[in-house]
Amino acid sequence: MTTIATWNCNMAFREKKDPLLEEDTDILVVPECENPETKGGWDEFTDWKWMGENDNKGLGVFTRNGISIESVTEIEGCRYAMAVRTNLLDLLAVWAMNEKRNPRQRYIGQVWTALQSYSDFVSDNTIVLGDFNWNIIWDESPKSPLCGNFSETVEELNKHGLRSVYHQVTGDEFGEEASPTLFMHKKEDRPYHTDYVFFPEAMLKSADISVGNYDEWIDASDHMPIIIDVGE
Repeated sequence: MTTIATWNCNMAFREKKDPLLEEDTDILVVPECENPETKGGWDEFTDWKWMGENDNKGLGVFTRNGISIESVTEIEGCRYAMAVRTNLLDLLAVWAMNEKRNPRQRYIGQVWTALQSYSDFVSDNTIVLGDFNWNIIWDESPKSPLCGNFSETVEELNKHGLRSVYHQVTGDEFGEEASPTLFMHKKEDRPYHTDYVFFPEAMLKSADISVGNYDEWIDASDHMPIIIDVGE
């Protein structure tokens, strides 16, 4: 069994990591975490890689239980997306956000751009996961045009044989998710599903998924973790 998680920790992951470690997670993608080179103790992990412009708030990939990171590719101009090869599997980790320098690439446009930039890396053996910061319900009314919307991003992922684990397992349609992953401004009455894990189709048959609940996680972050167990 392999356990994979993604969680936008809302900073200070060093102080919040224990509940995810209790799940015996093997691979963690953690947007908004600090730079492990400068803060905290990380002896629980076998390996890690981090990217960011602010030591307090970047994108981290952490591995445990003997899983090592063999290589990392970062493409200049593609913010907060990195291709990571481990001795177990390959993944593209993303953290989408507002992009003031190139507004067309903000939020889901950033994920769409990452898929174009890493097209030689993403395949039907890659996991793509992280905080997409978007839901299909916003596709029709962005404040200004994006270089790619959610529907186009999902279509691009599907072309590579990748499917959203949450939607495949639960049967929920995009935009009609019963389990939110974000509570805007930590308000329980503002729930959205904005974090995703896309798996190769061959792995979906043995995948089980859980999404953190509001009462358990809201003190730590406005985002809920997605935790996926994959059978042998």
